[in-house]
Amino acid sequence: MSVTRFAGLEFRRRLRRLAAVAVLTAGFWLPAVSSPPIVQAAACTGWSSVTTPPPTIRVLRSSTGLENVVQTVDFETYAKVVMAAEWNPSWDAQALKAGAVAIKEYAWYYAMHWRGGTGTGGCYDVVDSSNDQIYSPETRTPTASQVQAVESSWPEFVTRDGALILTGYRYTADVSCGSDADGAHMFQLSALECALHGKTAEQILQIYYAGVVLHGNPVLPGAPTAVSAVGYDSSAQVSWSVPVSDGFSPITAYTVTSNPGGKTCTTSGALSCGVNGLASGNGYTFTVTATNAVGTGPASDPSGSVTPSVVAGATYVPLTPTRLLDTRYGKGLTKTFQSHVSRYFQVTGATVPSTATAVTGNLTVTGQSAAGFLYIGPIAMNDPTSSTLNFPAGDDRANEVTVALGIGGVLWVTYAAPTLGPTANVIFDVTGYFAPGTGGASYVPVTPNRILDTRYDTGLTGSFHSHVSRSFQVTGGTSGVPAKAIAVTGNLTVTRQTSLGFLYLGPTAMNDPTSSTLNFPLNDDRANSVTVSLGTGGILWATYAAPTLGPTADVIFDVTGYFEPGTGGATYVPLTPGRILDTRYAMGLSGASSSHVARSFAVSGVGVIPSGATAVTGNLTVTGQTAAGFLYLGPNSMNNPTSSTLNFPLGDDRANGVTVALGGGDLWVTYAASTTGPKAQVIFDVTGYFIPAGG
Repeated sequence: MSVTRFAGLEFRRRLRRLAAVAVLTAGFWLPAVSSPPIVQAAACTGWSSVTTPPPTIRVLRSSTGLENVVQTVDFETYAKVVMAAEWNPSWDAQALKAGAVAIKEYAWYYAMHWRGGTGTGGCYDVVDSSNDQIYSPETRTPTASQVQAVESSWPEFVTRDGALILTGYRYTADVSCGSDADGAHMFQLSALECALHGKTAEQILQIYYAGVVLHGNPVLPGAPTAVSAVGYDSSAQVSWSVPVSDGFSPITAYTVTSNPGGKTCTTSGALSCGVNGLASGNGYTFTVTATNAVGTGPASDPSGSVTPSVVAGATYVPLTPTRLLDTRYGKGLTKTFQSHVSRYFQVTGATVPSTATAVTGNLTVTGQSAAGFLYIGPIAMNDPTSSTLNFPAGDDRANEVTVALGIGGVLWVTYAAPTLGPTANVIFDVTGYFAPGTGGASYVPVTPNRILDTRYDTGLTGSFHSHVSRSFQVTGGTSGVPAKAIAVTGNLTVTRQTSLGFLYLGPTAMNDPTSSTLNFPLNDDRANSVTVSLGTGGILWATYAAPTLGPTADVIFDVTGYFEPGTGGATYVPLTPGRILDTRYAMGLSGASSSHVARSFAVSGVGVIPSGATAVTGNLTVTGQTAAGFLYLGPNSMNNPTSSTLNFPLGDDRANGVTVALGGGDLWVTYAASTTGPKAQVIFDVTGYFIPAGG
């Protein structure tokens, strides 16, 4: 059996009967094939264009009298004849159209990757049997519906990562739309179910062929999906997923509309925005539309009803780092994560109380079989709209998170790779939680301040040795952290490590740590944000753990704020992750950042973030950097930053969680490279904000 579909004999008999009833005159559309030309042996070459179909295709025939003969056939004619054998002419027009695209691209793929040659028949691209696609013009004549499917879809095709794909298809059990999708094949009967339930041909293609981009005649985009909303004071944060079809034209805007009231918010591509001007105490639902070059598509299904009201901030309770999830050992969840399959694990319980609204912790990926990213958040997203941790294949990475909990005290995690096949192991260590009331600690942000740098004997003298725990003073002195602080936020960096390994940072000494804060290979400066409980006397313990006892590493720590008992500081309001800065799409700031040029973007008053916010949590990402360097994020303008938030080499998308003070409602970001020429694109997803206690 081939990689394509194979219908049963009864199905093929039925096709013959249907074709006999609804025959078109061959001369009306089909070139004469009674004496097909034979391609003589020659140098075998393939079609090269990924935008224009080949004019002809070489078919190795097997019919009686044509054995081992290669015919050169008009390409569109070939697709129509195959339709007569492979797709039932009585099916819904959208299912037939999707099938026509699959037939065409399957053959187009092999026209670019010719199959071989025969001793007498010459070079060929496809064969005429179920080893590829059944091509038999002597016995198969397309009906009007099959011809229409091919002609109406002829401008359409799909690519993945800029390349044509092998669009396999199969005839299997009659099941619900997309339930048997494997990312590489279209299953004919379930595709028919898709069409019968209102899916367009373009939507069907995207359901069955994972991660493809559609090309062809643009039409209106489909309706956004999975719309959800959370109420805040006189506002609501609305999130959604992209439409199944973008209408073959990039989506340029999304518009959210409230019911009642018709209040709106619009984004240029972000999948979340805040609707303001709502009446607290009233119930609202929200719909979302997508717009492309053709126009605005249909509205989504409405979100569930939410009631805006004043949100009380939560106070913080730090914990000794505790591992809640490790799929390598079946802790929290069994088995590895599959790409684009969202899964949840329980957070509240023995360590975190059911009253918690958000947690801090460390998210780690290991054993990933492909590059991608992890999303972690309070709602399920098979196709996440924000990223938490970016990584290549074969590189253990970690990122600190401050994240809202979902219903029932769970967190959802998705591993997103370019295709549906890859797998990854995921680890999560909880380091604290936020709960309503005044029983925990409130937050006081500070301007980033370096209190540990072993390269220059700041905080500690000399490099760290593997598996030797060391403590450094956090409170007092010039740190800006008072003795009453019980936990701090900051940024931990490793440099000049002589072996791969990880760093542990926590309130107790651990020569052999049971949790990791920062994972790294050799020769790669890396940073990770932390929210960590202080040890007795206002200190922190750090350990460099390598596979052996010999290696050394230099360690850096920049403090960005602290938690103190009571309500003298700020309390926390968690949010569903929402993107407020993406320089690639002129969101927040327009154009890439130039090295050593500080830029500010608005945070307070954006979406549901109130003007009184004093600090935010979120995730900072760099991409498209033209040189190695680091990013600084903070409340002050710094062309030459004295602390770093995210370190990175060339050609590696990286992210780091942050808890950072606002400066006049804004944040300043600086890309620092070794020279002033390079540029980088910067992204920031906000996950929550701090407001003065009682504010």
